[in-house]
Amino acid sequence: MNTILDKVIEQRNGHYCHVLEVSDVWELESILEQIVDMFSNEFSNEEIQEFIDTLTIYCLDETQESEVYNYQFKI
Repeated sequence: MNTILDKVIEQRNGHYCHVLEVSDVWELESILEQIVDMFSNEFSNEEIQEFIDTLTIYCLDETQESEVYNYQFKI
């Protein structure tokens, strides 16, 4: 399992859902950039990318689904 995911689950005593709900690509990108900022001092880019790649994404705006589900974030 991903080292970041392991740490988050442990810190939250198992109360964690590895899912993002977003309305559009801008919101998704903003959240992912925050994740990178949050973990960059402690984890490698590869570990952060793995954490991001394993997230489940739900788009709340059906008119934005194509953009959100096809978005590729790379550190």
